[in-house]
Amino acid sequence: MLLNRDDHDRIERAVAAAEATTRGEIVCSVTDEAATYAEVPLAWAATGALALPLLALAIARAAGHFDYALGGWSAAHVAAMHAAVLTALAGYALLQCLLFASIFALVSLPPIRRALTPPALKRTRVRERALEQFFARGLDKTREHTGVLIFVSLKDRRAEVLADSGINAKVGAAAWDRAIEDLLSGVKVGEPCRGLVAAIERCGRLLAEHFPAGPENPNELPNALIETPPTRS
Repeated sequence: MLLNRDDHDRIERAVAAAEATTRGEIVCSVTDEAATYAEVPLAWAATGALALPLLALAIARAAGHFDYALGGWSAAHVAAMHAAVLTALAGYALLQCLLFASIFALVSLPPIRRALTPPALKRTRVRERALEQFFARGLDKTREHTGVLIFVSLKDRRAEVLADSGINAKVGAAAWDRAIEDLLSGVKVGEPCRGLVAAIERCGRLLAEHFPAGPENPNELPNALIETPPTRS
């Protein structure tokens, strides 16, 4: 489990308390990482294997290691040059293979891969996972279209708050930014439960303002925290 049982219980109680004041429905989902980011080690390995040997050749050429006289060559000179070129090409290919394997292994280490994953890619993957969870958990199927998903990716340190059409008609997307800030403030100090509870409470207040609870206020979606594994990418 990403969060312990006490944290799960605390989050479930926070959702129930928030929903008692509103016709809105809140679902919380957490993942360790939004994706496996398998393309990141591949991209760095391919770039390094292509660029580093070319850089080494450029440096060697600039240093004059490839200077030679063009006159007075015999057949023996040509044959020797031909053999040298073949040897150099074989060495170049071997160097590329070694570089690719080494860089791939290095960047595959989770801390290094996370540090070298572009922020834009993280944003995209977290957004995709949040949308996936929104529809998978039925947040688009509540009676008044008042579902809200609070989604957080712990290792990516990114979060999304997605609201259904009934809420979006009254509450702008910018209104959820403070909830995301509350959530990430807890994640960044290693207290995701505290961050989630703060985000739930803020979302509950927003929902109660625009969709206060009525005489009938059924609980349409589960209150329990949902933990999901990263998707392969």
